[in-house]
Amino acid sequence: MSIRGDRVRARVWCFTPNPVFETKIESPSGRVVSSAGGKGHNVARQLSRWEVPAISVVCNGGAEGKEWLDHARKEGVKTLQIPVRAVMRQGWAWLKEDVERIDFFTEDLKVGKSGWRKIRDFWIRNCKSGDWWVVAGSSATGWPKGWWKKVIGDLQKKGVTVLVDSRGALLREAVQAGADWIKCNLAEAEATTGMKGVERCIPNLIGNGTTGVVVTLGKEGLVAEVNGTKFSIPASKVKVKDPTGAGDVVTAALIYGEMLNLPMEQTFKRAVEDGALHAKGKNIVNIYMPIVCKKNSETHLSQIYY
Repeated sequence: MSIRGDRVRARVWCFTPNPVFETKIESPSGRVVSSAGGKGHNVARQLSRWEVPAISVVCNGGAEGKEWLDHARKEGVKTLQIPVRAVMRQGWAWLKEDVERIDFFTEDLKVGKSGWRKIRDFWIRNCKSGDWWVVAGSSATGWPKGWWKKVIGDLQKKGVTVLVDSRGALLREAVQAGADWIKCNLAEAEATTGMKGVERCIPNLIGNGTTGVVVTLGKEGLVAEVNGTKFSIPASKVKVKDPTGAGDVVTAALIYGEMLNLPMEQTFKRAVEDGALHAKGKNIVNIYMPIVCKKNSETHLSQIYY
């Protein structure tokens, strides 16, 4: 179970197992934007804007990985790479504002058995009691069966709060491990559980020891269950510029609310509001949330063990 109220000085480790170096083409302007992509990184970026000590972590990714790292650091996000041989995905997106977005990706990151051992060792060495470990997005391929379940359990034994926002086999292992928080959108929930409808999905996403499950519904808001209490939070109607990353803002707001020990309903309402603002193209910088005290919370990158 996650512990609330003493997380203000915690570090939030945001792991993107399958990052992407993205090039976006906007229509009708023809503007081209390159960026460091990946759900875990998006969460770290938003938390950093709220002055939370968040660290974005990915695996080495060749030339694309270097470009990814350069763009990530320009955003002011603390970023680390685990030294594993892997070629990072590339992605291209065509975006027509308020109409549609079409994405194209190269194949997923491939990591061998020795690489997965290095990844596990990195997390066991660096995550400390009171930290958050956030795993967001799809996974690189090649992990041994039960890998995610074992790592989640080992980190929880150390007093780390684990949040997983994914789908499929990774998310199922997180549920089996009893991850503190499970989050996904409705399509991911249905694909993972084999059920239809959010009310049927949620009971199948609650593991032994899980604090809460959050299922986002896009323009309809979110539905959640936390320690047996159900929440349904509608979203305001907005003109959408680009919905990509809105769910990651929701994740960041959930973590922030827990760190500040806010009432659960208040956290969810703010999360939905912030996600909608992000979809409108607004940067969410301390609009709703107070600044978290960072005293004594700085993590120096020289202190990270590889």
